[in-house]
Amino acid sequence: MAATNWTNRKPQRGATLIEVMVAIVVLAIALLGYAGLTSSSIKYNQFSRMRATGLSLVTDYAERARSNLAGFAAYKYTPTAYAVSSRSAATTDPTASPTACQVDTSDPAAPVNTCGASIAVYDQSQWLTNVANRLPGGTAYVTTETIDPPPGITGMPATTRILNVWLIWQAISADPSQQKTCPQTAGIPTTAFKDLNCMYFRITL
Repeated sequence: MAATNWTNRKPQRGATLIEVMVAIVVLAIALLGYAGLTSSSIKYNQFSRMRATGLSLVTDYAERARSNLAGFAAYKYTPTAYAVSSRSAATTDPTASPTACQVDTSDPAAPVNTCGASIAVYDQSQWLTNVANRLPGGTAYVTTETIDPPPGITGMPATTRILNVWLIWQAISADPSQQKTCPQTAGIPTTAFKDLNCMYFRITL
């Protein structure tokens, strides 16, 4: 039997402690990057969802105002002190019925419509309930504008009506770019500002 020659065999080598530590550091960096990416994705998905909800709410309010031009001025909502909404369900705060009013078009030359402001108050109350239920801590700030056409210009509406709508809601992670649009006259305290997002819409009716 031939003798085994052990001199040409290479000794087995395992991973050194330094190699293991380098591998752990590389893996940790990769996991931290993935965690950051996941967190950013969740945050931006939340902002996107809130923007879609806000657009739906503002469209609803604009359509209400467009169908009640007689009460357009009453769609203004400008509280001087910001107050976050807190509610559990819409059914706990039903919208009160409109106050009694009259619409009489029997005489086209002198129509009577005293329902403009009444319907506007009803629309606004119902809409603010929707805002509070669909946006976390949601509320709004709304101003109205009326612009007459320049003299000597024909073919334009007699009056252009504009709604300026700010939606304000609380967020776990606020977006500084959204905060820049918060209305300065809404009375938002500095302590609450860091947790708020605002969306601004300008709608011409």
